[in-house]
Parts: sequence; structure tokens; C-alpha cells
Amino acid sequence: MVKETHTKGGYIFALLALPYLYKTFLNNYSVFYKAILLLIYTYFAYIGSLYPDIDMRGSYISKRYPIIYKYFGSRFRHRSFTHSLIFISLLAYSFNFLIKSTDSNIVFICVSCGFLVGYVSHLVLDLLTKEGIEIFYPITINFSFLPIKTNSKTEKLICKALNFIVIFLLGYRFYILL
Repeated sequence: MVKETHTKGGYIFALLALPYLYKTFLNNYSVFYKAILLLIYTYFAYIGSLYPDIDMRGSYISKRYPIIYKYFGSRFRHRSFTHSLIFISLLAYSFNFLIKSTDSNIVFICVSCGFLVGYVSHLVLDLLTKEGIEIFYPITINFSFLPIKTNSKTEKLICKALNFIVIFLLGYRFYILL
């Protein structure tokens, strides 16, 4: 999938996970502080939705973070390690350590939750493509649920549908700020 599809998927997953984040962590803050925390959460869902492609030359995220790309791009095939359950587990462990070492700071909770939600959305969307992903890396079998070709008319149609869903969920989740 292309950048636009992944970012919209990241926003959808973030909006779907928002009630959990709100009830668990944000309920007792002022409206102004909630708005700032939600912006942080959303921004990191956006970054997380693009981050698995750090191993691909020419991707938006690899151009933005070339030093990280050099490490992952030279060591792993695209849609392998960074698209695997092992990598998600390492991220979750790292974020858990970060949250515990900052005494459960709400900003780091929003950063971590947003990034992980966006990251998972990327993998789910890539599972819908013909190319699939190596979800059980180091096993080199690509798993795919649908034969959608990247940057095809079908993906563009899906992207438009995701755009509609984002707008709907934004309106539906607006009550959280109140």
C-alpha cells in the first residue's frame, strides 16, 4: 500500500482505539490538556503507520530518517523483519520500558500507544496486498489475505473509502474532548 492509504489506516485504528485510551488514561485531565495529548497520540499514530517501511528505499519514512534506514535497509528485505511479530514485540517491550522508566508519564503513554496502533494498522493493511508480509519472520513465507496490488485502482478505491471512515470517526469521537 502507498503512504496515503497507510496514514488513513493509522488514523482509523487510532480513532477506534481512542475510547480505551480515554477511559484508561485521559479521563481526569482538562479539556485543553486532553486536546494536546490527543494531538500527540494522533501524530505518533501517523508516524507509526509509516514506520514499517523504514526498510524500503525511497519510502517517505526512509527519506525522513536516513540513518535508521541505512541500518534496516541494508540488513533486511522489505516486508520482512520490520513487518513481523518479533519487531512489534520489541517495540512494545521498548515502549513499556520507556513508560515505566518515566513513572507512567501520560505524554509517553500517548506516544507509545499512538505509535503502536499506527504500526499495527500498517501491518494489517499490508496483509491485504498481493505481496503480503513475513509476519512470522525469520520464516520467509509471505502471508496475504487479499490479492490487492499496491497502487492499483482497487487500492485507490480503498483509500477513498478509508478517507470517508476517518471523517465519520472524527465526528463520532469528537465527544471525547468534552
